[in-house]
Amino acid sequence: MMSERRRIVIDQLMFTGPEREPVSIKFKTGVNIIWGASNTGKSFVRKSIDFVLGGELPTLPPEGKGMDNYLLWLTLPNDQKVTLRASALGGDIYKAEGHLQSVDEGSPAYEVFSRKHVGSPNVSRFLLSSVGYREAQLLRNERAEKAPFSLRVVMRYLLVDETRMIDEKSSLLAHNTTATAEDKGLLKFLLTGVDGSSIAQVRSGDQLKAAKEGQIELLSQMAEQLRKVIDDTVETRTVVADLEAAEREKADLLDVVEERQNNLDALTLEERNLIDDIQDYQARSSELNALKVRFNELARVYTSDMDRLEGLEEGGFLLQRFATINCPLCGASPDHQKHDHGLGGIEEQRYAVELEIDKIRAEARELASALADADAEILEVERLITRTTERLDKARLARTQAAASEVSARSIFLSASVRCDKLDSDLANRRRVSELEIQIGRIKATTVQARQRAEGIDVNLNLSNSEAHELSTVVKQVLKAWNYPGADAVHFERGDQDIVVDGKRRRDNGAGVRALLHAAFKVGVLVFCIEKGRPHPGFVILDSPLFAYRPAEEDRFENLTDDELELRKADVATHFYSYLQGIADQAQFIVIENHKSDQDVVMPYANYQFTKNKSIGRAGLFV
Repeated sequence: MMSERRRIVIDQLMFTGPEREPVSIKFKTGVNIIWGASNTGKSFVRKSIDFVLGGELPTLPPEGKGMDNYLLWLTLPNDQKVTLRASALGGDIYKAEGHLQSVDEGSPAYEVFSRKHVGSPNVSRFLLSSVGYREAQLLRNERAEKAPFSLRVVMRYLLVDETRMIDEKSSLLAHNTTATAEDKGLLKFLLTGVDGSSIAQVRSGDQLKAAKEGQIELLSQMAEQLRKVIDDTVETRTVVADLEAAEREKADLLDVVEERQNNLDALTLEERNLIDDIQDYQARSSELNALKVRFNELARVYTSDMDRLEGLEEGGFLLQRFATINCPLCGASPDHQKHDHGLGGIEEQRYAVELEIDKIRAEARELASALADADAEILEVERLITRTTERLDKARLARTQAAASEVSARSIFLSASVRCDKLDSDLANRRRVSELEIQIGRIKATTVQARQRAEGIDVNLNLSNSEAHELSTVVKQVLKAWNYPGADAVHFERGDQDIVVDGKRRRDNGAGVRALLHAAFKVGVLVFCIEKGRPHPGFVILDSPLFAYRPAEEDRFENLTDDELELRKADVATHFYSYLQGIADQAQFIVIENHKSDQDVVMPYANYQFTKNKSIGRAGLFV
């Protein structure tokens, strides 16, 4: 089981082929040693691990013929087991949950990862995020250009080949010859978590020059387009004078338009009022005619009533007349007749009828007078309608003439406005050309510095004094634990971007000492991250860190120096492996050793021994 610290453990590297038995190398937490002679496939193991983690495709040795897949078993934080697979032909990386001998689309939690950090998803983001790294940007130069923090970038602190191990160049480097801003920024981010995300990038001198030329070209094109519509035979002062005259004419015409518009509005109002008057007269005439109809109806009623009443009055008279003659039945004279025929009541009725007839006749006379008044008023209203209609016709004619006059004045005014706008646009174009020429001249006069720098940025991007001291202190602890002679005086030299031990720069030592100090620096960074609680993948692969223990007769390198002999006397190798094993619960180390000496030191930790007498050709791995 892994400790609580978030780290990655490499459990097994496996090679498979459709017609080959799987070949694997198992690893454990703590110290692992791949030991043996040269040209037996040890470095191929390192390259294969790097390849599955997104590195370059290694050349498969002849003995590996038929192997078509590389698989890497990993244990991530929270005891998460995963398998990464990469094809021997290259391409993407395939991931599945669990430790498997094959990974395909049917595998648990299957995913396809891009090798490049910019792709999504990718193996870099997957692994780095698992140990607590955030998305970060590393400064590349003083202009604050940035590169993404990725597994490929940090790999120099996790995997060091033999060439880089003994190289005289700075331990910070991956492939460059001198330390760049990105190299320094990477170390600063690993130690402090501070990256370049907060600094805005500025453009380079070449970019600014190109932008300047582009501005000049664009402004020149704009000016040239304006010149095409400008009549260069007319001077600007003439255009100004013509514009002033046109604006005065336009103002005078505006007064005329307003006057004619006001006149037209008054005539329109008069016409509307006359129409309203005629409508009122017509309404009154209709009302009087309707009243006459009702009066005539009433007159007919009066006539009918009088005819009825006159009939009653005549009947009464006849009844009274019959009362003075002899009885038609018996011939008795009025004096001898006994019966009263109610002639007194008939007289009263005749009197009442006469009164009613007089009343109706009086009302009929009043009604006749009202009809006469209505007829007279109707005649008057018709005369008013006639006179008002005549006035309306005159008003309409005047309004039509005024409208034509207003349209004519407005047309002349619009023509004057168009002329003013044209002159004003011409003048504006001339002024704009002048402004563009001034702007072009100002831009041409601007000096662009060849080297640009983000404001306030640390040009050197070095570690601060306290950061360098803290790192040097940890490296010193590592070297003292390894029993390195002179380890009491260790500091980080900014000029070389490397460590100096006992007053001697790393590059001034022999190859064996350089290799050991390089290993101490990379292990020191790991220990620093552990002590400070900083993220770190938790494994380091070192190729030939104990180069000082090479056989003296090996003629491909210089002879052993006195300092390298001192390392042997101090038994640095024993202390080296003892120290690494002492932090086995915090980290994993895979050490590749080439040499046959000090087998008692190497063998207790050796996972695999590669020997030529076991190998076919070069690589004992596939035997």
